[in-house]
Amino acid sequence: MLELSKREKHDYSIRAAIASLMDRGQSGLSGLEREIHDELSKGFPQKTSGVLVPSALFEMRRNWKRDLSSGTFGSGGALLPFEVPESEFVPILRNKLCTQRLGCRVLSGLTGNVGIPRQTGAAIAYSLPEQGTLTKSTQVFDQILVSPHRVGAMTDYSRQFVLQSSIAVENFIRDDLNKQIAVKVDSLVLQGQGGGSEPCGVLNTTGIGSLNFGGAATWQELLEFENALGKANADSGKLGWCVSSNTRKRWKAIAKTGVGVTTTVPIFLWDEINLIKDGSNDSYVNSYRAACTNQVMNDLVFFGNWDDCVLCQFSDALELIVNPFTRASEASVEVVANGFFDVAIRHAASFCVSADSGAQ
Repeated sequence: MLELSKREKHDYSIRAAIASLMDRGQSGLSGLEREIHDELSKGFPQKTSGVLVPSALFEMRRNWKRDLSSGTFGSGGALLPFEVPESEFVPILRNKLCTQRLGCRVLSGLTGNVGIPRQTGAAIAYSLPEQGTLTKSTQVFDQILVSPHRVGAMTDYSRQFVLQSSIAVENFIRDDLNKQIAVKVDSLVLQGQGGGSEPCGVLNTTGIGSLNFGGAATWQELLEFENALGKANADSGKLGWCVSSNTRKRWKAIAKTGVGVTTTVPIFLWDEINLIKDGSNDSYVNSYRAACTNQVMNDLVFFGNWDDCVLCQFSDALELIVNPFTRASEASVEVVANGFFDVAIRHAASFCVSADSGAQ
């Protein structure tokens, strides 16, 4: 695994790497960008005509502050046509990421097909008389096989934008590329098809639990999700819900039934009182963290131990391929970002997904 110092993370410029590829291709790479690209190439799943960028750069905190003064012509003003205050930048609205927030593990730095060993059978214990003879039993094992699946996104930037020398531009490109890939990967963790080019997500994993609402959700039906895991000895770890915005809205209007619920002070399925104060707007359902995202298809309801879901990341790099020709007449540059991932579910019994909508 490639380790970068703080100085290397600070000095590395994705913007400069893209600018070099625009004009001279890989031969234009030099300095730190060239050195790191060559090192990352040793563990990358395929040969690339682009540049390999350390994934660690996309985990840095973005501060959107410039290290050049646009007000001083000789100190950077000549390269910046106008000033955009940090507080006025308006980012695009994207689907919320939820799986890692709920506890999905990340296994990074893989270099090829991997078999994760898993115990599927245990030795058998017996109750015997004092002189009784034990029967031999053995443990049983299998492997969870993971392999690289390409996840890519294509975007374009103006040539002028890429050539601007600014920390704000550098951080914007890092943030934009990272989020494009991250949103798709998060969706695949939930409901990747497991066929063709997609990894197999939670929804399509053989052996997960399934429950049917058959109408509006009730408190008793929500308890059955927990019970499904409990009957399989899987009701521990980082248990949590993942639902759509439509389901959250519906559950905020459905009252529990039973002791403690009155017509004057109803208690709803979705806990509106104890919001998790970390900026996520998550809450609790049946005392377990509940996350809401538009990643969820058909308003299905996911419940499980997210610690048993593993996002496997191959290599420590994101591949960037730069195409300065297709949209040259518009003075734009196409940038393709590729990463390689897979999803491993350690125990299928750790998850239960509804067979129909939770927003009925």
